[in-house]
Amino acid sequence: MWQLKKNQAGFGHVFGILFVVVVIAIVGGIGLLVLKKWKESSGSTGQVWTTDCVGTDRVNLTHMPMDLKDVATITPYGLIAGAHVTPIDHLYFYPKEGPRDSYPVYAMADGYIQNISIRSVQTDNGSPKKAEYRIEMQHSCQTLTYFDLITKLDQTILDQVKDADKKGMNGHLPIKAGQIIGWIGEQSLDTAVYNAYLALPGFISPELYEAEPWKIHTDDFFSYFPQDMQAQMAAKNRRKVAPLSGKIDYDQPGKLIGNWFKEGTKGYGGPKGEGPGEGDGRGYWSGHLAIFYDAIDPSKVIVSIGEFKNGQPQGFSVIGNSPDPATITKDSGIVKYELTQLPAGIMPDGSAVPQQGPVRILGVVLFQVLEGERLKVEAFPDKTAAQVTTFSSPSMYER
Repeated sequence: MWQLKKNQAGFGHVFGILFVVVVIAIVGGIGLLVLKKWKESSGSTGQVWTTDCVGTDRVNLTHMPMDLKDVATITPYGLIAGAHVTPIDHLYFYPKEGPRDSYPVYAMADGYIQNISIRSVQTDNGSPKKAEYRIEMQHSCQTLTYFDLITKLDQTILDQVKDADKKGMNGHLPIKAGQIIGWIGEQSLDTAVYNAYLALPGFISPELYEAEPWKIHTDDFFSYFPQDMQAQMAAKNRRKVAPLSGKIDYDQPGKLIGNWFKEGTKGYGGPKGEGPGEGDGRGYWSGHLAIFYDAIDPSKVIVSIGEFKNGQPQGFSVIGNSPDPATITKDSGIVKYELTQLPAGIMPDGSAVPQQGPVRILGVVLFQVLEGERLKVEAFPDKTAAQVTTFSSPSMYER
């Protein structure tokens, strides 16, 4: 009997071990799937930015992207322009006047170039243009940076990657802080830093941004640099209030403020086939809508609409600058905004640029916040507030 009990105990012990092994295997398998999904969501232009990454530390940036003597102005995150209907997830370093390929662009930290892609058409309309380059760089599994609108790749890159200027690159090309990556001129340099472990809280539904999954990981650019470099860049920066890098995530549950997407348009990516030269040519941005605060002067309320007049995207200031969209809820009923041109910006001393001429009324938009993060919207180009009383043919948006 003692031997039987001993055997039963042994079987129970073995069974317990097997059970633990099975549980670990299941949990491990689920963990791998979650990790794979997370890494895929951190990718850009089809690439997994965290592939073969090393280290989980936040990497400080030790070299500015351009020589500041070559820079006229810096524009922060959160601008709107053309197809960028929602607040833009990169800064603009505008070089001083000079021909194409005039000014060097530098790696901001040690790391790897993961991807070089080429653009030879205008994003807004698909018309041809001279080639420009987008470069994605990895500095750790946490810290990622990128450049866009590079007009020429440096020869040090071309010597290592044949035809990178014609075919692009997917790989793992080592770079050092301060190394020349390319050249810029006649247009801005786009740049940003992304934190793969950060998810911005002001995007209520991150899944709506799968077309540009890096967007929700946009981090405070200035904060990655030493204090002296921050101060030098701040002197060129058009924004004079914190956060100096700007802001792109404004969603608040149940409030009007933030980004919205027309129902049925699949979020930020838009309907398949809608892009320059594709489908009806309206562009992925046609269903975008944003109500937020100006990137340069955040005291100003901005309304940006993917299709306003003649199907074109357009952004506006709100006449009277009220009501504050962060105060508008479903209890507010129908809200009317009278629209005018965007703010002129900020003077070097931080004061507002004086308004040139009388305020022109460019149209009216009606909003009504509904339950479940839904929004009723209708725009009335060339109308005044007195001419618009209620909806006639509204569209539904969601987030």
